[in-house]
Amino acid sequence: MSLSFNVSVELKYGLKSLSFIKKVFWYNLLNYLIKTLGCQVNVCDSDKLDSAFSACGACKVDSLLDADVFVLNTCSVRMQSEQKTFSYLGRVEELKQQNLDMKVVVMGCVAERLGYDIKKRFKSVDLVIGTKDVDDSISKIMDLCYLKVSLKKIIPNVSPRSQIVSHITIMKGCNNYCSYCIVPFVRGVEKSFDYNTVINECSLVVKNGAREIILLGQNVSSYKHRNVDFSLLLKSVALIKNLKRIRFTTNHPKDLNDDLINVIATNPKTCPHVHLPMQSASNKILQSMNRRYTYEYYLALIEKLRVAVPDIEITTDIIVGFPGETDEDFECTLSAVKAIRFSGLYVFKYSPRPNTRAFEMSDNVSTIEKKRRHAIILKESNKISAEIALKMVGSNCQVLVEKIWNNFMEARTRNGRKVFLKINKEYFGKIINVVIKEAKVNSLFGDVIG
Repeated sequence: MSLSFNVSVELKYGLKSLSFIKKVFWYNLLNYLIKTLGCQVNVCDSDKLDSAFSACGACKVDSLLDADVFVLNTCSVRMQSEQKTFSYLGRVEELKQQNLDMKVVVMGCVAERLGYDIKKRFKSVDLVIGTKDVDDSISKIMDLCYLKVSLKKIIPNVSPRSQIVSHITIMKGCNNYCSYCIVPFVRGVEKSFDYNTVINECSLVVKNGAREIILLGQNVSSYKHRNVDFSLLLKSVALIKNLKRIRFTTNHPKDLNDDLINVIATNPKTCPHVHLPMQSASNKILQSMNRRYTYEYYLALIEKLRVAVPDIEITTDIIVGFPGETDEDFECTLSAVKAIRFSGLYVFKYSPRPNTRAFEMSDNVSTIEKKRRHAIILKESNKISAEIALKMVGSNCQVLVEKIWNNFMEARTRNGRKVFLKINKEYFGKIINVVIKEAKVNSLFGDVIG
């Protein structure tokens, strides 16, 4: 590299940027690492950023020690998630003393909530970006790294982990304002993305090899763009040639209507799996959470789904230890878990979040009691999941082979269960028939038929 180039870079960008820019322009080498915390929307945003780096010729690495650029995509739904953010940034603070050229970016919900307070606390951070516009965020990160990329040429939301399954975000934000939830404050109000844009993105990822699409949103079933609601969007996506399966998450019970249930029941591409957060089975707690339904209403939805779609698998979210939750309230939820028999669930210990209405309530359930209730729900859920899985042993089912590992294939049933099979690369991306030979709580093991 010429002396004149060195001088011009020093004048334009400063001496501290010189060695970093040499990596980009001279050696044509830039190593990056993205760490993602939180929900699938964050995963989707990280995937798009990953694709942008890849399009610029950057190299993905697995270790902070090897990274020239480290991006932390953060979650603030629970205090534990924020603590993970601060833990990672504490490690980066130490590592950057050894590698002053490393660029550090914080994006996602913690970045939106705390803003530049993060940079004040962690001097290693070069850029803090909120949640409002992922394309704008990617552009700023590329600028920080002296990289140029046309976002129009980036395959939208293609997951580097699986060429077969792609996530497409169809909306952002939430209008529900559940009293425990910080999402409306860090993601904003609901905004459904343009219908044509969504269909074009879905078509593009299928053209590039995807066979399953997962439609994402904080409240996906409330999608509404002009005269297109979520049910109609599902029907339109299903018309895409070579697309085999459609999934979606997450739903709010108030928006899961008869039209949507009918699409799940009658459209062969729409998978029979619904994630439907219950949160609690106590009407007192549901009202305090501002969930806007009763347990009886929720139970009627479950029954309606199972009548319309007999093989449907239903998963859920539950919060234990919400302010005011008594032993009797908890027993209502435990009884509901036993009665409904969810295929699986995520159970969370209540965590106070700033700006939410529950933050002002007395957090009167002790940490020890929250842990006890959490353990009881999880144990019961695992028991039920194992029983459901065990009944599948000896059955035949269709699976889509999503991933190839060193010595096995990872596939998935239509109703969302993972199945592991002996490796045969010819099956990658194809729907095949298998017989289930063994079952565990969250996984099945089988053999290919024929």
